[in-house]
Amino acid sequence: MVELAELENLQLAHALIRAGLRLSIVRGMAGIGTRTLRQWWKDVHGVRPPNGKLPESVLSYIKDKDSASRLSAFVALHRRLHGSELTPESFLTTWREFQRICGPIDINAAYFAVRDVKVGIVAFPRCDQCNAGFIYDAGSRHTDRCPFCDTRVLAD
Repeated sequence: MVELAELENLQLAHALIRAGLRLSIVRGMAGIGTRTLRQWWKDVHGVRPPNGKLPESVLSYIKDKDSASRLSAFVALHRRLHGSELTPESFLTTWREFQRICGPIDINAAYFAVRDVKVGIVAFPRCDQCNAGFIYDAGSRHTDRCPFCDTRVLAD
């Protein structure tokens, strides 16, 4: 017999697949086997799941000031709603709420944004000028300043 917690985990994994989250991320979050997840993807999307290496960080998704600001806003909302927690439930809740308020956002980019801030791959400082939190990495031309007001981060 399937326990309630296991059933909820299966439902969350299915919802993440419907949203388009890459299977290796779903597998890591939900602990469900690859064969099952691949079949669910094909059933939901009508095609085989995408293959290939995942990006190393959120910086792969940041192509301009707009993508930097959208992903920063997503992280800020996630932190406001769930702090540093990154569970399938908290992530899916934030993703759905962000889309309701702000419009579409790539679920994979959003996952990497939250994960990278949580583990410190990128920083998430507050801008001295506009007080917005934002994804910061000195080595990237789209994240070396606040994407909302264009203020450059000052070295401490």
